[in-house]
Formats: sequence, structure tokens, C-alpha cells
Amino acid sequence: MNRHLKTGIFFMFILTTWATVHASGSFDLCKLLTREEVESLVGEPVKGPEQKDTKNPLGQKMCLYTTISSSRLIQLSVIRTADMEAGIRKQGQSAAKVYRSTKEMLDPMEQVPGVGDDACWGTPGLHILKGEMYILVTVGNTSKRENLDLARRVAEKVLSRL
Repeated sequence: MNRHLKTGIFFMFILTTWATVHASGSFDLCKLLTREEVESLVGEPVKGPEQKDTKNPLGQKMCLYTTISSSRLIQLSVIRTADMEAGIRKQGQSAAKVYRSTKEMLDPMEQVPGVGDDACWGTPGLHILKGEMYILVTVGNTSKRENLDLARRVAEKVLSRL
């Protein structure tokens, strides 16, 4: 192999490694919504955010806001292909596949147009596919219509920051 080709391959390897580490290591889910924004959305003071790294092989991260005076909540959950363990990705798993599998299992399920690349409403909330991210916005009982409206408003803010 000539020297220029070896150098090019080496730089591509370094760039790919850096991009993978950068993409998976710097994502802070709780920075997608401020506490003030959540309070404005639910109409009352909230506790949080409380970030949880589930430490599962899918790399799922969660962020929870709960109201102080009632039982309202907003919870964000994100699975990104970039955060999945290498072995999981090598088996062909991706955030898009997790989203599609979940969507197939929802009963009842309602398609929600105009949100992300694809979105649907079903227990436990608004399921969204955006690129290589599966985002779940949970705001409460999915049988209450006002909760879908709230989840859509939350999703609008979150998706604009991804």
C-alpha cells in the first residue's frame, strides 16, 4: 500500500473514532428542556430534572420532571444508535429498529403526523423516530386527549434542539 493511502486510512480511522466517542459521550438529555419551560408547559412548579442513565446495552437515557403539588410529570427517554453497545450494533440493532418494534406492539396505537420522521401515540406516551434516535415523551395517561397535546408541545421543543 502506498504511503498516501495508509495516511488517508489512518486519518479516516481517527476521525470515525472521534466522531463515535463525541456523539455518544456528550449527550445530556436533561439539557433539551429547561425547568422553566417544563413549568410553563404543565402550568405549575416542578422538581428536577432528574437524569437517569439506565446502563442498559441500548444506551437508553431518561430525564424526569415531576410537579410539586400534583402527580403530573414529564419524562423523556432517548435511545440513540450511537450510544448502543458495539455488540448490539454489530447484531444489526438500531434506534430505528427499536422504535419500529415498539410501534408494532402498541395496542391501541395512533399515528401522529408532523412529528419527527415518524411518530405515534400509545402507552406510555408519544413515541418518536428522529434520524437514529428513538424518543419517548411521557406526560401521563394516554387515554386523556390533553396529554397528547402536551406531549406534542414537549416534542416540538425537544426536537428543535436535536
